[in-house]
Amino acid sequence: MSQSRTSALSPRALKLLVGSVLVLVIPLVYLGFTTLMAGIAGHQAQLFLEDWERKGEDPSDKAWQFAVNAAQRSLEWSPGAGALHADRLGRIYEWYRVSTPLGDREAEPARHLAVAAYRRSIEARPLWPFTRVQLAYAKLRLLAFDDEFHHQLAEARRLAPGRVRIHGPLAEIGIIAWPQLSAEQKLETWQSLELVLRYDPRRAQPLYSLAEQAGLTDSLCTSLDPELLKQRKWCTPQ
Repeated sequence: MSQSRTSALSPRALKLLVGSVLVLVIPLVYLGFTTLMAGIAGHQAQLFLEDWERKGEDPSDKAWQFAVNAAQRSLEWSPGAGALHADRLGRIYEWYRVSTPLGDREAEPARHLAVAAYRRSIEARPLWPFTRVQLAYAKLRLLAFDDEFHHQLAEARRLAPGRVRIHGPLAEIGIIAWPQLSAEQKLETWQSLELVLRYDPRRAQPLYSLAEQAGLTDSLCTSLDPELLKQRKWCTPQ
């Protein structure tokens, strides 16, 4: 019966049918292709990031540029807004001379590019707090303690009230940027550290060392829950 119906179609109707099928199929094929290309490039870029994080040292300029190129390709091929790909690109930009001091002039262009990439990611995915923390980090490395810096800290805290993975970085940024914080932000920094100390003591230990280096031990020891400090053996007399 189907063969008889097909044979009954006029040439013009058959062309219209084929054209309609192509109109539907071609965009799907293109979408699948671009998604595949974005995924391949993104995976390459992610491997670089994971390797650098494991080694904990500045990548070579050649490796960094390879990673930038892969991350840019993944963003260009991304069929959607590309929030994830833009976030990854920002993180890769930040790895350029990552061990150099805050405000380093040589690393400044890459850090500005990181800020732009994070902004693009946040625009596409505004409820994701991790990118907001990274944007605050990038602004910190630029010594740009402007309204955007403070806004991103506040938004990250608002969007992730109980996430240790967010409050660890928030505490770290707060300790480093301590002179630039308001009294309320300083209190929030200790609240973030207290949360980390309560639920992930191992992650909290480097933050205590950072507070020591910044000369903030007295403030820390008088701001956190005394019972928790006693339990974790923090701020005990030597």
